[in-house]
Amino acid sequence: MAFVSGFMGAGVSGAVKPAARCAVKMSYDMNGDNTTGSLGNRKIKSSAVSGDTRSFRVTYCLPSLSRAETFRELQMIYQTKLIPFSSWYAEQQRIQKGGGTIIKVELASGTPERNLGNV
Repeated sequence: MAFVSGFMGAGVSGAVKPAARCAVKMSYDMNGDNTTGSLGNRKIKSSAVSGDTRSFRVTYCLPSLSRAETFRELQMIYQTKLIPFSSWYAEQQRIQKGGGTIIKVELASGTPERNLGNV
């Protein structure tokens, strides 16, 4: 089998052995289960370590969105939350994209995603 290739007017030709064609098409849901995907019984592993109880106790403040339309002084809402070690980066982005400020971060252990109330 011969192939011919052209790039900007320059032609290259030669002989190539026929290769087996293989098209791989895989799909899976974002949560890793196979309800609509083609991965068979395989699941996509999470990057989190199983049984990891490390977490951060994060104190942050977010601007109140209820007074944004009235042009009054924004009321800042202070919250403290336990965030799992594996999802710290996503939670940090969520706080900062919402216009919030991270005040204090401490290592803690406890139930993940638990709201500890206002400080």
